[in-house]
Amino acid sequence: MDFAKEKICLEFEMSQTGHQIVEAKINGKLLRFILDTAAGSSVLSKACLIELGIQEVSSKEKASGLGTSEHEMGDIVVPEIELGGTLFGSTEFVSLNLEHVQAAGGEKGVHGLLGSPFFSKYAAIIDFGSNQVVLSNPIKS
Repeated sequence: MDFAKEKICLEFEMSQTGHQIVEAKINGKLLRFILDTAAGSSVLSKACLIELGIQEVSSKEKASGLGTSEHEMGDIVVPEIELGGTLFGSTEFVSLNLEHVQAAGGEKGVHGLLGSPFFSKYAAIIDFGSNQVVLSNPIKS
């Protein structure tokens, strides 16, 4: 299979707050992620790390944005993320307390954010007309 030409098309939902949300799996668990092209990293909520079996190492750095200037964050390793039944190698995930963004996910909430490094790595095209995101070059289908 020629991965350089493979493209995966995923539908996203528009939340009541205007955020685009996709479902994904990490370590077999179904999660909800906001598509956040302005985020400098992808983020997993600290609240779901234990359930996912992911270890966190506290970081001396603080995250800014998300409505405040200093969020405590952790360094985590997320080797791959499954979107639409296809595996993608992760890029630059950190852990943060995401209680303040839960309203964006409606009743189901959110577990994280997919940030700009992920979109750059997989040459994402976000199509608001069809509520789809197209990603290229997955690691496995």
